[in-house]
Amino acid sequence: MANGQPDNAPTAKRYERLKLWLHVGELVFVAIALAIFYFAGGSRSLAEFARQLGRNDWGTVAVYVVAMLAGGSLLTLPWSYFGGFRLEHRFNLSNQTFAGWLWDEIKGFALMLVFMIIMAEAVYALLRATGAWWWAWAAAFMTAVSLLVSFILPVFIIPIFYRLTKLEDESLAAKLRAMAEQVGARVVGVFRIALGGKTKKANAAFAGFGRTRRILLGDTLLANFTAPEIEVVLAHELAHFHYHDIWKNLALGSALTAGGLWASDLWMRAVAGGDLANVEHLPLLALGMMAFGLVTSPLTHAWSRRAEYRADWFALEMTRDAAAFESAMRKLAGQNLADMEPHPVVEFLFHDHPALSKRIAKAGQWRQAVGR
Repeated sequence: MANGQPDNAPTAKRYERLKLWLHVGELVFVAIALAIFYFAGGSRSLAEFARQLGRNDWGTVAVYVVAMLAGGSLLTLPWSYFGGFRLEHRFNLSNQTFAGWLWDEIKGFALMLVFMIIMAEAVYALLRATGAWWWAWAAAFMTAVSLLVSFILPVFIIPIFYRLTKLEDESLAAKLRAMAEQVGARVVGVFRIALGGKTKKANAAFAGFGRTRRILLGDTLLANFTAPEIEVVLAHELAHFHYHDIWKNLALGSALTAGGLWASDLWMRAVAGGDLANVEHLPLLALGMMAFGLVTSPLTHAWSRRAEYRADWFALEMTRDAAAFESAMRKLAGQNLADMEPHPVVEFLFHDHPALSKRIAKAGQWRQAVGR
């Protein structure tokens, strides 16, 4: 540890830089591919094929979406491979075999296909039924789907990729349940999530809501973090429950989805005319939502960073243990190869969490405020 940073800080900077370039490169590639696919007539040809095979509006949308997503996934497979497999192995962050990675990709594609077909069918049904106000109804539907996904995430989706078992350390589990009860959160239980077979990175989550709400602790976290460090990590997650951040984020996401769909409606009418219910124009919708998301992402990231700072302060107030907080942040930086001091522009544009160095500095401010 030098100057308060992990010994692998230069490696972390290289890792984060390569991840960023891969991310930006994929965004640019996807945007160009969608534009060529649409304006060169590929989308029109696919829509005609889908109408012949699908026979009705519902079947046409399903065939088109399956074909478009399959083609898109194949085109972006190199980015998935280099970003999700090669890069992680190059920096010694992955324990996963190529076969295991590929199987996860197949499962992820199948899940995406199900959700995207549902979304597309709903959007085009609303386009046919509600006319000019389709975007508002579609945003409401997408919000409802987001709620459903949050509810089923720890019960049906995460177990597709990771094995969950009840935490064997009952004393730690009891402490964590008591912490949850302290903020009024009833949990089904405390679970160990088997991350170690795939990654060396540490993680924890407070997932689900209502009857599915549970505490998830990665085995990689349990193996390397002390009980006080785990408690402060959970306290941070509980802060989001305490401040209703999940519902605030849902409301913000719903508003931004509505705004993105409305802006995409204007964009599609300007380019394609009035026949928006033609599935041929789906790439225009995708481009519109991508552009709107990029423009508004600094706003959403700033909103998120503010919430994360507040959650950190709450965690310090709850645990009264700045030393555990600081050591947990440094361990996360070392174990996950996180850049503790990213460039301010990179942080502003791409990071939804504050730099770890700033979070540790906040802990120092808390120490001064309480005299500890």
